[in-house]
Amino acid sequence: MQEISMNSGDSANPAIRPYVPQKPRIRRFRTLRVVAALIMRETGSRETRTSLGFLWNMIDPVASVFVLTVAFSLFAKNPPLGTNFPLFYITGVLPFTMYGQVENRVSGSIRFSRPLLGFPAVTVLDALLARFLLNVFTNVVVFVTLASIIIMQYHLRVTIDARAVVLSLAMAAALGLGIGTLNSVLYLASPTYQSVWGIINRPQMLVSGVIFLLNDMPDFVFKYLKWNPVAHVIAEMRHGFYPTYDSSFVNPTYVFIVAGTAFVLGLVGLHSYVFDALEK
Repeated sequence: MQEISMNSGDSANPAIRPYVPQKPRIRRFRTLRVVAALIMRETGSRETRTSLGFLWNMIDPVASVFVLTVAFSLFAKNPPLGTNFPLFYITGVLPFTMYGQVENRVSGSIRFSRPLLGFPAVTVLDALLARFLLNVFTNVVVFVTLASIIIMQYHLRVTIDARAVVLSLAMAAALGLGIGTLNSVLYLASPTYQSVWGIINRPQMLVSGVIFLLNDMPDFVFKYLKWNPVAHVIAEMRHGFYPTYDSSFVNPTYVFIVAGTAFVLGLVGLHSYVFDALEK
């Protein structure tokens, strides 16, 4: 009887309650939180704390445009399109730079975020998306800023096709993400491949139409160069600033298929290979 009364007394005491296991709470917007944290980590990394930091993202394309303008204005009165050399080269250099920087950053995202991939909350896709979103945003800001400065500085009357400009930037971003994801696997699989890729990319500015128009090339050369997806990015951007430019060879579907295929192959490779490679 005494035991019964004690039990009943305990149950009546609100301070003493039987233990009931709680279900783990599902974190809302986990991917968004992780990606935002990785972006903040990226902006505070050693690479962005260099002597010039964020400003280098603007200085680099400006320096390229300045060198090209000075060099080619010595031999020609007008660029291949229009009358303004800086505008012509900025419509080629900036989308090319956007593709190159996104590809380069995404391809190194796995190694950069290697210490964090052991946490359950951080996935390979989070690491890729963080660098992708940060560099796309940075390059879009740089493009809008520099293009606006040139147009106002030279008092240019430009009819801009916003659809073509946005499409060009979207193709550059998608291509950088796809090729970068695939290269992130190949870099881990073979350290030599990174050097080979660097050699392959050296003539990319020439064969993509950044300096010269691909349409001015001989037909037997042009029919091969137009298979370069980066050339479609540049040509679409030029069409956005020069409505009379013939960009009929541009095929956005082809570019997005190349980007999507490379992205899927990269994800498959990362899923089956990345953790074994990182443990070595």
